[in-house]
Amino acid sequence: MTVVKEHSCGTTLREIRIRSGFETNLVSNFPRKDEQMTAFLKEVFLPQGYPDSVSEDYMEYQIWDTFQELCSSLNGTLASHAIFKGIGVGNSQATALGATYTWLLKDGAGMLSNVLFAWSKGTLLDIDCKRWRLFADVLNDIAMFVDLLSPLAPAYMFSTIMCLTTVFRSMVGVAGGCTRATIKQHQARCNNTADVSAKDGSQANMSNLIGMLLSMTVINLVATSPPLTWITFTTLTLLHLYFNYRACQCLVMRSLNPTRYSLLIEHYGDCGEVLSPEMINSMEPFILGLRKNFTIHMGSSLKDLQTQNVEDILERNYVIYKHNGVVSVCLKAGCTCEDLFEAYYFAHRAGYYSDTRHFVPSEDAEELYRMFRSLLPSNGWDLSFAPLGASETRFSVVQ
Repeated sequence: MTVVKEHSCGTTLREIRIRSGFETNLVSNFPRKDEQMTAFLKEVFLPQGYPDSVSEDYMEYQIWDTFQELCSSLNGTLASHAIFKGIGVGNSQATALGATYTWLLKDGAGMLSNVLFAWSKGTLLDIDCKRWRLFADVLNDIAMFVDLLSPLAPAYMFSTIMCLTTVFRSMVGVAGGCTRATIKQHQARCNNTADVSAKDGSQANMSNLIGMLLSMTVINLVATSPPLTWITFTTLTLLHLYFNYRACQCLVMRSLNPTRYSLLIEHYGDCGEVLSPEMINSMEPFILGLRKNFTIHMGSSLKDLQTQNVEDILERNYVIYKHNGVVSVCLKAGCTCEDLFEAYYFAHRAGYYSDTRHFVPSEDAEELYRMFRSLLPSNGWDLSFAPLGASETRFSVVQ
């Protein structure tokens, strides 16, 4: 007898039992109430097709992310209470006009800093999303710390403090929002980035709602006691940072940014083995970055290139030269992701092994790279794009 089962959100709804060629028996399996509730919660808060439609690190990341959202929500209530005291809520000498000017100044400062931060750091948010994700949450905690101090400051400094914390929060908004988008794109495995993002928003809203309800109790307990306020804030901040660190730590990014690619190249050069994304991500120093005695700049200018090296421009889609601890890579217009990965690989070798100003890979080095490159996809690495921090500077050859 063959049994065909029908599922929805992990719950068996019914089964069809086929005893012979055309004889079937339909059996409906009505789920228990607890199974119905579980299926409903999965449908509301998890992407359709979970767990097959998301990355393997999805659930662990979302759990840590939910905890950090809860801590941030509670801390936000303490900070808001301090801001209202600083503005003058409950103070008969405070005026609505003064509060309006303060609000306008801080909003203007936030908009300007938003534009400047996105302009200066926008590309890096894709490359090092773990580091900038953690940066956003640390800066948010600093902003709330300053908010708590604001009622203690002289009245003439309050507007300045509000502008400063708004600048911090605008940077948090850019860094946090952009890195969150990168993480959602990583988690989506079935072209379902919108669904993953929407369900992440639902989880965040539910976490903030719980935090709001808890805040009503917390604020009544600590509002009249400054020492208790600071103890609560410090405890929640430490938990918030820990949960964020664990969330970033559990991510297994399959793209090759400069740090992960450098670790991969170094291990392959030492052991002849290509490590998996799980191993490299566990080794990735995403807080302080990888320490090397040289830096690689992808997309450099040709202005410092020696004239005797010009013939190499016609042969490759990149030119590598080293000067004062900086390995510069000049890229030809139309170079592909494959060219970027190859150029970075040889730039890394030039940083460690070359003493000459201009670096040209040997035939043995090129063969070693081809072997290395062929092993990357089979070990789980995504080479469809190259987040290696290349600038837009390119050169063209006109003959």
